Amino acid sequence: MKQVAESSSGQDVEGEQPYRGERQTRLSGAWTALVIGIVILVVILVFILQNLQNVEVHFLVMQGQLPLAVALLFAMILGAVVVLAFGAGRILQLRLVARRARHKGAAASPPAPAKPPAE
Repeated sequence: MKQVAESSSGQDVEGEQPYRGERQTRLSGAWTALVIGIVILVVILVFILQNLQNVEVHFLVMQGQLPLAVALLFAMILGAVVVLAFGAGRILQLRLVARRARHKGAAASPPAPAKPPAE
């Protein structure tokens, strides 16, 4: 039986590579995303709890009072929606250009040779 000593960094001394999927799996990625999401949620909650003073907000014909943190979160969400809309429009534009180029390229290429009839 072959024994392999491990270094202080957890790597095999002989340099054997880990098996595929041993280091990074979908589940480990999900756990990482979950931990990052929880940290972001805690940061947002701390932000909200530290900015509870009311401010007067005017938007177009609407006006009212909101906690400062809620007003800033609404502004952030509105900005994200605008960026998402412009990004989606650009992606659709690029897909349309790519589709037109594919169709133009298919029309310009010669037809495939016909198969001989089966005997």
